[in-house]
Amino acid sequence: MYALKSIMNSGKFSKYSADYAAGFIIPSRAIDMLNIVILEDQMEQAERLNRMLEKYASSHPNFNYTLKHYTRSIPMLTEYKCDADILFMDIQVADMLGMEAAKRIRAMDDKVMIIFITMLTQYAIDGYSVGAFDYVLKPIRYEEFSTKMDRVCRMLSHQNTAMTLELHTKEEIRRINADDVTYIEVANHDILVHTDGEVIRQWGSLKTYEEKLAAVHFVRCNACYLVNLKKIP
Repeated sequence: MYALKSIMNSGKFSKYSADYAAGFIIPSRAIDMLNIVILEDQMEQAERLNRMLEKYASSHPNFNYTLKHYTRSIPMLTEYKCDADILFMDIQVADMLGMEAAKRIRAMDDKVMIIFITMLTQYAIDGYSVGAFDYVLKPIRYEEFSTKMDRVCRMLSHQNTAMTLELHTKEEIRRINADDVTYIEVANHDILVHTDGEVIRQWGSLKTYEEKLAAVHFVRCNACYLVNLKKIP
């Protein structure tokens, strides 16, 4: 990548967020406890989904989870902490379409596995535009649900071998896969995290990032730059 090859000579940087806080590195973890969120305004459907989760857990001894249920999108968005592993979303919720809520969630968190709950296949297909993992049709059948849970758990198992950066800006907390970072630099005592599309400013020390990210192919090329070797062609 040209930007990495010319990093020592370049003084140009993309626009970055003006307000920020310290960033955190989340190490890989085993799936010992999944955080599951349900957005569903029909209590009967929410209870049905809850029973299916209980049934799935009873037949999968290593499947443990916490559960939060919301009947409206806005409270969920207000309280969202980028810590959900699986998000079941009804596409049609009274205060906001589930698709719009999913777009806002995805802007904050590119890791959470979104599974739409809908009565119409055509709405579910639209979900792929926000990176939805899958969808289930109402009324939910356990056989279909179980198959999708097997798939999402396998995906999470692979995902959790990666390193995640939790980045704090004025507007939001975001989780970014370390593989999506091109390089990290120090500028005016700030940490600038560069991805292909933006630059996010953080507090912290480059040494901390260097120690934590060495395991995922980041190397320090001088006093100011930490480069992702996977991004160098």
